[in-house]
Amino acid sequence: MFQSATQHFNIFVYSDFFIQSMLHCRIFTSIAFAVVDRCFVVKKKVRTAGSHF
Repeated sequence: MFQSATQHFNIFVYSDFFIQSMLHCRIFTSIAFAVVDRCFVVKKKVRTAGSHF
């Protein structure tokens, strides 16, 4: 009885940790994508501005 309870607790803690790490991963990837997207936009702007001259 006690052993099964600890197993359930371990699964609960592991799933909670997994969910938190997934959320952190999602936040990190979204930030990284935003930074990369901004860099590409700036490069495009610079390229178009350079072609005008």
